[in-house]
Amino acid sequence: MAKKNKKDHNLEKREDVWYFVAMVNGKRIKKALSRSITEARTLRDDYINEINLYGFIKKDEPVKESKLFGEVAQQWVKIMPQKVKSSTLKDYRGALNYYILPRFGNVPINDIDFLDVEEFRSDMNCSNKRKNNVLVPMRSLMKFALRAGLIDKNPMDLVENLSVSKPEFYPLSIDEVHRFLDVVKRLYKNFFIVAFYAGMRFGEMAGLKWKNVDFRLGVIKVRETRVRGEEGPPKTPGSIRDIKMLPPVVEALRDQRKATMGKSDYVFLNFYGRPLLPNSVNYRIWKSALKKAGLKPRSLYQTRHTFATLMLDAGELPGWVQKMMGHESLKMILERYYSYIKNYQRDDGSAFMDNVYNPSVKETDETPDEDEKSENFTPNLHQNEKRELA
Repeated sequence: MAKKNKKDHNLEKREDVWYFVAMVNGKRIKKALSRSITEARTLRDDYINEINLYGFIKKDEPVKESKLFGEVAQQWVKIMPQKVKSSTLKDYRGALNYYILPRFGNVPINDIDFLDVEEFRSDMNCSNKRKNNVLVPMRSLMKFALRAGLIDKNPMDLVENLSVSKPEFYPLSIDEVHRFLDVVKRLYKNFFIVAFYAGMRFGEMAGLKWKNVDFRLGVIKVRETRVRGEEGPPKTPGSIRDIKMLPPVVEALRDQRKATMGKSDYVFLNFYGRPLLPNSVNYRIWKSALKKAGLKPRSLYQTRHTFATLMLDAGELPGWVQKMMGHESLKMILERYYSYIKNYQRDDGSAFMDNVYNPSVKETDETPDEDEKSENFTPNLHQNEKRELA
């Protein structure tokens, strides 16, 4: 029989739990302590000090056993579906199953401290952004445990997110957009015209229904999004918006109306007449067309960046671009696209149409004489009147 460690006097282990065992005033006392030997020794010492000081144990109530992190995770997962989208919960489950539970699943949740989390994060072999994302469900779970009284303090309150470098973006120029649209499969051409010139997210376009396309008012009403085959509300409150349809968007949707209206509630469908899926469109359509057009590969999300840069470079106001894209504030527009912003006073899409998409006045090397200058000088006329005179 193995010799008992002197540090573990008055301690007995039954299954996975340590107990304090002692004779006090002729009575045998046995109290559950903890699954952790370190915590059990501390609690044991507290009991012995009380016995030596008072002759009995003041704490007559049983010591509350700390639940395992994995047990709390199961409770948390049952509650979360009423708080987050199923697609978000799926991401949380992935982070838990792949990263968090292998490390903390069998650890008493009350034993997890700041250093444990920091060491766990440093051991992950992935980017800082991914590490921050992995800790999102752990933060939520620990907050849940604190509110439920399962832990005394939340170690995640001390864990700060790691700094993340700004993502690179590779928008297409207007010439590259035309090259792409010339070679993309006919079935998806209208989809990409809307993507380039309306700035919608993929999920917003996949979930777009004909009832939310208003040709009379000239707007697309973003009211739903479709992520991983599931419909739900848009990403943020600011994402619920009305998008002004520029002329190429109107033309594309009128053409698309011939293909899908009456066949489906959805505006855009795949070859099989079903709603679009991001991976399929990305790999089979987007990347294929980029290669065919002789353009460098880039993510499908670059259609959205392309919209922002084309509009700002044409002189549209950042606030208008922000509203079209559904951002909560101007911060992202100003930080990400600052170099494209110009000081024009337009906010209706006309700058893009006039200056980039279909220039109405082309530059020439000829210099008009003074008489022509005076005849054509109309500083106070509206832009449309100027084009008519031109």
